[in-house]
Order: sequence, then structure tokens, then C-alpha cells
Amino acid sequence: MDFAKSDIQAMLLDSADRLLSENADVEYWRHQRSSALGFDEARWAQFAELGWLALPVPEAAGGLDGTMEDIALLNIALGKALATEPYVSTVVLADHVFKQAADEARALELLGEIAGGTLRVALAHQENGAHPLDVEVTGTQARPSGDGYILSGAKIMALDAPGAGQLIVSARIEGEEGIGLFLVPADASGLSARSYALIDGTRASDIVLADVKLPSAALLIGGNRGSAVLREAIDRASIALMAQAVGAMEAANKICGAYVQERKQFGAAIGSFQAIQHIMADNFVAAHQARSMLYHALANADQDEARRSAALSAARLVVGEAGQTVSRNGIQVHGGYGLTDEYAIGHYFRRLMCIEKQYGDLIQHGERFGNSIFG
Repeated sequence: MDFAKSDIQAMLLDSADRLLSENADVEYWRHQRSSALGFDEARWAQFAELGWLALPVPEAAGGLDGTMEDIALLNIALGKALATEPYVSTVVLADHVFKQAADEARALELLGEIAGGTLRVALAHQENGAHPLDVEVTGTQARPSGDGYILSGAKIMALDAPGAGQLIVSARIEGEEGIGLFLVPADASGLSARSYALIDGTRASDIVLADVKLPSAALLIGGNRGSAVLREAIDRASIALMAQAVGAMEAANKICGAYVQERKQFGAAIGSFQAIQHIMADNFVAAHQARSMLYHALANADQDEARRSAALSAARLVVGEAGQTVSRNGIQVHGGYGLTDEYAIGHYFRRLMCIEKQYGDLIQHGERFGNSIFG
């Protein structure tokens, strides 16, 4: 892996530093958490203007044709600022699915809309009782009907769905093997959603599909390829989320470092106490280990499925545990009251907790990594 930053990467980091630093404080985060969608639509438009939404989009669709390394660098910056925009769902996950779609002309049109900031997409795949790492398990059915399909089923925890105009829905096509991936308008007749806020201020929805009628063009990827493409897309989304976690940890360490130099007890800054120094050293090591494992996942992002999934689960284990170490120690350094809403460290604690649970948690990734070693 080449660690020297390319011109596009330098441009991304410069624009991220300028835009995100303006709104990276407790008041802004609290305001967004109480807003209708949980993020600022005006800032989403700025993401488009800066080319961030076009980053992985092919040049043929008006994009920059960037790499996963480019995406990871930008998401580290998003993580530092605790950005709640649905970047991963739309720009990383949906982008990959659209690139694999059978109808190339339609895919380029959708990708162009993502790049322009006019289309937001969410994945509706997880179902009650299903293992989040087993994409083959779905009770949602797609019945061929005339020149189209009828979808019936229910999904839970569709991340970023409340702000999405389209949903990518996984369903088993009647009479076919595997699963298909369908593009379903969020306002389709027969589709209902119960939306809610997560503890970090992001949004999700539980979706019910009651005989939703779709044209044949709604099928993005047929059952013979749907599972493989969905696994690839979720793995890429996981890498982007790990990058956000790394950014969040590094920002949390910076906050804690400043606090222990300012907070005084017994006439001295608490950072001079050995117990606090041990905590800060543990946080420093954890954040660096997390960044190293992010690089490991990136280096294996385009490998075969077995190697890619093993590398990703190994990285998820280290990043997830590091996030818990850094955020919990950060609360402890602040004397416990860092968990309150008035302190920035509490917001990082909640964000890192949510990231650890998305697309499989520590236990589930530990099982998958163990199976990759011991069979």
C-alpha cells in the first residue's frame, strides 16, 4: 500500500478540514440530532459541490472514479467531525450495487444522481432473527407478476432510510436460486416505515412491504449474483465505517489530551498523574492499532471473498475493541460526567458504540474470523 497522498487525496483532506471544522462542536451535533432527518441537507449539497459524493462514481457518470483508499481518507475526516450524513449508505454501499447492475445505462443515471446530491439511497436487508453477516437469509419474497414483481416482507434497522428517496431491498425471487436486489421508491404504494433515532443521532427505519408492485426494471441484480454483490457492498460499507471510527478515536484522544492538561486537581494538571498517563497511553496505542487494521482491511478489499471477509472481520475486531477502549477511557478521564450531553467526549462514545454494532458486532465478526482460521 502506498502511504503517500495523491493529489485528489490532498484536495479531499484540505476541503474536509475547511468545511467540517466549521461544524464540529456539541451545539451543532445537538441541533442535528433534533432535526427531522438527523443531518443538514444544506451541508449534503456542499458535499456534492466539493465532489465528495462523486468520489467513487465512474467518470462516465460524472464522477471522480476514486478508490477505497480515497473513500477511507475522507471518512476518517467525517469521523473526526462526527458527521451524521448518510455518506456510507449512499456513496459507498449503493454506489457499489449500482455499478454491478445489469442495466448499465440506468445504473449510470442513478450514479450521476448520487454524484449530484439529488439521490440518497438506503439498504433494507436485515430481518428479525437473521444473522447480519449471512446475506442469504431473507424471508422477503419477490413474486413475478406480469411485467414486474410483487414484494412482500419486512426489514429492520434500515440505516439512513428516513432520509432516502430509494431503497435497495433484498428478496428471494420465486422460482430462482439466491437473492435479488430491487430498487424500491421510499414512497411506493404498500411500503410503510417506522423511523427512529439511534443513540448517536443517526436514523434508521423498520420497513414493511405489503404487496409492493414493481416494474421489471426495478430488479437491479438477479438471484445468481445478488448475494455476492451484497456481500461486497456491505464489506465496503464496513471499511468506510471503520475509517469513521478511526477518525472518531483520534479526535477523542485529542479532546482528552487537551482536557488532562487543563483540568487541575491537588494543584496540578491531572495529566501529570501516572494513572491518567497510563490511560492516555492505552488510548494512543488503541487508536494506532485501529488505523493499522483499517489499512489491513483496505489492502484486502479487492481479494477473493474468503480472504477479504477474514481480513475485514479481523479489522472489525480490533477497531471495535479499540473504540470501546478509547471512548470508555475518555469518559473516565472526564470523571464520568463526560457521558453527559454537554461534553463532546460523550458524543464520540455514542457514535463509536453505534459503529461497532453495524453490519455485525464484535461477537459475530469474532465468530467469522475464527471460522476462517479453524474452519
